[in-house]
Amino acid sequence: MMQFHLPRFFISAILYLATCFGAVWLINPQSLVNFVGPSAALVSGLLLIWGITPLIAVLLVTPILAFGLNYYLHFDANIAVMSIALLAIILQGFWTKQLVFRFVHYKKWLISRKHLFFFLLRIGPIASLVSASAVLVISMLDNQVMQGTFFYTFINTWSASMLVAVFFIPLLLLAKNAEQLKLTKRLFVSFTSVLGCLAILLLLKTSQYEQQSYREALFKQSKVDIERLILAEVTGVVNQINSLSAFFKASDYVSLSEFNLFSESIFNQNSSVRALEWAPIVALNQREKFEQKSSVMLQQDFQIRERLANGKVALAQPRSQYAPLYYIYPQQGNQAALGLDVYSNPLHVLSMQKVIDSEQVIASAPISLVQDEQARPGMLFSNAIFSLSEDNKAAKLTGQNKLSIIKADKLLGFVVAVVQFDDFFHQLARKREQEVSFFIQDVSSHQTFTLFGQTLPTANRYTEIINMEVFSRHWQINIAEKQPWFSQAKSWQAWAVLIAGTFGALLFQMLVLMMAAYSSELGQQVDIKTRALILAKESSDKKSLAKSNFLQTLNQELRLPLLAMKACVEQLKKKGINNKQVTGISHAGSNVALLLDTMMDLSDIESGKIIAKADCFDFYGFLQRTESVFKASNAYEGKSIFFLIDDSVPHYINSDELYIQKLLHAIVDSAHKLLKSDDLRLSIKLHKHKLADASLFFTITSQNAAMVNVSEQVFAQQNHDELSANSTTMAMAVKYSHLLGGDTTLAALSSGAGVLSASIRVIISSIEQQEAQQGLTFDIID
Repeated sequence: MMQFHLPRFFISAILYLATCFGAVWLINPQSLVNFVGPSAALVSGLLLIWGITPLIAVLLVTPILAFGLNYYLHFDANIAVMSIALLAIILQGFWTKQLVFRFVHYKKWLISRKHLFFFLLRIGPIASLVSASAVLVISMLDNQVMQGTFFYTFINTWSASMLVAVFFIPLLLLAKNAEQLKLTKRLFVSFTSVLGCLAILLLLKTSQYEQQSYREALFKQSKVDIERLILAEVTGVVNQINSLSAFFKASDYVSLSEFNLFSESIFNQNSSVRALEWAPIVALNQREKFEQKSSVMLQQDFQIRERLANGKVALAQPRSQYAPLYYIYPQQGNQAALGLDVYSNPLHVLSMQKVIDSEQVIASAPISLVQDEQARPGMLFSNAIFSLSEDNKAAKLTGQNKLSIIKADKLLGFVVAVVQFDDFFHQLARKREQEVSFFIQDVSSHQTFTLFGQTLPTANRYTEIINMEVFSRHWQINIAEKQPWFSQAKSWQAWAVLIAGTFGALLFQMLVLMMAAYSSELGQQVDIKTRALILAKESSDKKSLAKSNFLQTLNQELRLPLLAMKACVEQLKKKGINNKQVTGISHAGSNVALLLDTMMDLSDIESGKIIAKADCFDFYGFLQRTESVFKASNAYEGKSIFFLIDDSVPHYINSDELYIQKLLHAIVDSAHKLLKSDDLRLSIKLHKHKLADASLFFTITSQNAAMVNVSEQVFAQQNHDELSANSTTMAMAVKYSHLLGGDTTLAALSSGAGVLSASIRVIISSIEQQEAQQGLTFDIID
């Protein structure tokens, strides 16, 4: 048994893996949820035809699928997500089987358009709700978000599952139940379905490409804007520092009021600078004098201090020179920094020697600054200020080495700016609130420092990393979409293509299968009609056989009394008794015998025992003989009939001469009774059909000047059955005309005169047949 199911197991496993990876690859953007809908539809179809084997294959192969998604596509296919996906696939498969079990088991899903409609409705729109609902939970787990709407994800999964189901399951059932349609129809349905599937796939793929291109363009634009704005803000800060540095270089002495006035103009530019500071160079021998002068000018106790290794601030130890913070704007809130020697800054934060050696502004490592009772990250931007001697100015004009010139210059001090980008980053984040999020770190050393934000989720989002050099510091900016793709607002074009494409594909497949169902429906109706006709024919044959048996029995039963009566009449005649009564008995017996012969004739015609011949004979000679018989017959005493032969009637025809003669006798007898006239005219005409095939028409009308009108009630109700019931001879005429391939009708002219006509099918004799018949006639005469 396992050997029998082993091929099904491998086929199911391969189709399952191919569908999962194919759906993830084809549906943009690539996501862990993309495979659930199509794979659920696939397993539903396999479950319908192969039973439990596909489910075993899915259970065993799912770990391989999870490993492949993790290893090759870097999806977080964890146990929770894969368990929910697997349960959704199995549940949809079993639900689909329960919904359409009767359609498949009794093979009636394609027998009519009504059954097909409800079959597609159950395997597609209804069953696909399972995987679409499960994907909502998977999306929340995969994207690690609970807020936002996932309605587009629901509709997208529902659409994918439904389309795979309505295209794949019918083709699978047609391949298994080949007896439902012929090979040509199955090939037509399969080829048309594949073309339709490819067309809708191309349409949806194009729409997805346009959506993702537009989405990517918006993200890249946001990334460029963020990078540009951050660089602009940093450049603005440095420009302010350079302005202040130029101010100190241009003046021999800058007073506190001048410094405050210049700094105020810089602060009005709404930058990220929290404070501007000036730290002049003070030699050891001038320390005491500088402290006394500064205390008087600043109107507070001013002493040069330094930051110890433990972070505390104490009086500066003796050394060759100091760079204490002398001017601070704004001074309010920053008094604690007055007198702090910038040379005492930790080297990992800001090396003042590096500032001296550099010609540009140097940024420090991020530090925590207390502002508004909150600790926020900040940075120190510092620039060394030199004064050029007269010799150095001349050397610059002659183009000497720049490094030698700088070393010869006198260091005046340092311009320091305390910068906090926190407000700027928050403001920038609010501008991009609906688009992107960003996370900024200083990664200049092995120990990173967060400047703004927090680690960003990257599942189903566009992400980008920007590496930026900020004046000796290295910043890393991580940018990601604010919302994952599945919860982002979609344009009306995206919704229109998804909904229109889904229902258009469903309608297309339904119409293709409807044609096949209509063909099956017609075939079924033909079978029903055929069976009904066969049963009717069998019933008619039984009735005809019973009638024939009855007539044969009746004929045999009546023949014996007639023979006895005839023998008795002959005995009476031999004895010389031949009076009127004996003659009447003889005539009555002859009429009864003729009636029995007629009944047997009619019975044999109905049962098909008599078949008309197609012999060549002289039709004109036949008509002459028949007319002579009519005129010489005793039954026609006081009556007359005139034969009128049209020129189109050939001399020789192929037909049954005997039954034509019986037909003419029957219609002439009937015409006397129905037309109520003793003077009749028989017109004979021919109508050619094709080649030698033709029809002969015998039309009988009254020759009286005053035409005899047929009763309207009689004419309106005339048909073959009524004529047969009213006249035995008319019934004979009808049967003889049918036997000869024609018909008999009673009609009326516009003048009201009655017309009785009969038609038969004949073949015009060829020249060879006429010559052969003439030769036989001459031989008989000789």
